[in-house]
Amino acid sequence: MRYLLVRILIIVFLIIVPLALLSRFAETNSPCKDHSKEMVYWEDKSANVSFDEIINKQELGDFRQKTRPNHNIGYSKSAFWFYWKPNFTHQNVRYWLVIDNPLIDNLDFYQVEEQGTWVERYMGDDRPFTNRIIPIRPFSLRMTEGAYQKGIYLRVKSEGSIRFPVEVCRGDVIIANAARTEIAYGLFYGSILFISIYQLLSYFYSRNITFLTYSFFGFTLSVFLASQSGHLQEFFYPEIAGISNYVNHVSSSLSIVCGIYFIYSFFPFMKENKIYRYTVYSFLVLAGSITPLTFLVPYSYISRVLPFFSLIIVIFLLIVLTRRNLNYSEKWIRRGIVVVIVSIIIATMRNYTLIPNSFLTLHIVKISQFIQVLFFALATSSQYKMIEQYALTTATERNTALKLAKSKSEILAYLSHEIRSPIHSMLAYLELLTEKENNNENQVELKLVQKSAEHVVALVSNILEQSRLEAGKVEIQKESFSLQTLIDDITLEQRPIAKQKDLNLEVLFTDDLPKSIWGDSLRIHQVLTNLISNAIKFTNSGKVILSVSKENDRIRFSVTDSGLGIKAEEIESLFAEFKQANYSIYKQFGGTGLGLSISKSLLNLMDSDLKLKTEMSVGSEFYFLIKID
Repeated sequence: MRYLLVRILIIVFLIIVPLALLSRFAETNSPCKDHSKEMVYWEDKSANVSFDEIINKQELGDFRQKTRPNHNIGYSKSAFWFYWKPNFTHQNVRYWLVIDNPLIDNLDFYQVEEQGTWVERYMGDDRPFTNRIIPIRPFSLRMTEGAYQKGIYLRVKSEGSIRFPVEVCRGDVIIANAARTEIAYGLFYGSILFISIYQLLSYFYSRNITFLTYSFFGFTLSVFLASQSGHLQEFFYPEIAGISNYVNHVSSSLSIVCGIYFIYSFFPFMKENKIYRYTVYSFLVLAGSITPLTFLVPYSYISRVLPFFSLIIVIFLLIVLTRRNLNYSEKWIRRGIVVVIVSIIIATMRNYTLIPNSFLTLHIVKISQFIQVLFFALATSSQYKMIEQYALTTATERNTALKLAKSKSEILAYLSHEIRSPIHSMLAYLELLTEKENNNENQVELKLVQKSAEHVVALVSNILEQSRLEAGKVEIQKESFSLQTLIDDITLEQRPIAKQKDLNLEVLFTDDLPKSIWGDSLRIHQVLTNLISNAIKFTNSGKVILSVSKENDRIRFSVTDSGLGIKAEEIESLFAEFKQANYSIYKQFGGTGLGLSISKSLLNLMDSDLKLKTEMSVGSEFYFLIKID
């Protein structure tokens, strides 16, 4: 149901926003007329010529028609003066001169007003928004009677692209257009922010970095587009002048960084390929460097380079994705990249006067970015669904595995108990038979049977202990106990076994040890017994050393042997259940492979861990630390 709602909202936005924009386009183009081709101009390379001098130059005929009607007069330190005298009758209808380009740095209007004198109006995004005659983003000037008699002068100076229509509209049309435009932009930004917030919530649910980077991409893209449309200056810093260009490039840099990292995190294969990974990192560094360069390099330089840099990035990403077989969600990313490539090419061609102004070319960046956001949202929505399905499947499998593990533990515990009881009875009868039997050969055979039965008892005990650990039924019982007594008991049990193999069992006991510590002596005894038994089993000659020492606030227990040693690739499986280093060891020495697994689990319950140092043909050292409470 949730996915259905998201898709409905996306479809609604996808339909409403283009319709609103098309409505704005139709309304704007019917009652207003572009007069930019009727203007003559003069370039002021010093940008310091006074208005009186400009009037003289116009009267002397220094102003001329543009040789190329679509010429871009931006990216320049020069100031451009335009002159236009209306050649239509207004018949008591007051018209407004409208320039819909919020990124012009400096735009000055000059016309004769009521007193018969020239009056200047200073506007532009390098000046406060409050300088405008009416508080709308297009620069507007109400034409006076003097404008029809002596004409209007415009002074334009900007480091950005300047290709704009100069339209004449009725006052009521301007207000109506402004209202429709704000509704369209409200839907435009609202849809992007809605999708970005939804992605952020998806991140909090899934903890997948892809959703977080997409959310940041949506937010930074909104800031970038709002800076281009003039909404940031209008609503956030109307009294502050001269920062719009900086905000534009910084937000552009951040949106590129977030967009690159979003795609990088969406496709895991890019992280695995060294060439792709380093190329993406290089793009991220270069895109991030735009932010500091904004304050060091002229705005016009970055404005010219940025589209080509963005084009290189998206073409690289498109080539990488075209070389792979993509799934359903990944194809939406590729479609979004294609849309961006087309928009960059169209916008660049318009900036370099290769194609004329039109509604599509003027707004191609906004339209393409909106489509891109929708395509990326469809991709992440599909991925989110897969993540949720995977999480559901994983949870089901985990619950099933837990039930199976519990059943296994209960069965093993039951069988172990049922097997151990009759074997203990067998051992008792074997002891009685051995005592009564006078024949030496029969006694040897009975002892072999008794030894085998004891081995079965040890095996069953280990299985029962492992099942109790898995079921969480083993609890640590702490008490105060004597270290010396513990070590003496262990060596008393293990020395006879070591002597059977002609091995020395040595004990190293440092002087700084406390007489007693607080802990579970039974479990520590069990772990040390397992370690010493293993050391004796896998050592053919030499010695086994049990050492106890103090390390800060912990007691270090260590068992070292001069045995076979363990290969590095076999260490990982050493602590697994029913595992030994390799099958040849099992054939030679026997055993269940549970001793180390049980020891490690018991130590984990005591907030410790079993560590290993080993060297082939030299021996091994198993050690652990117990905190002194």
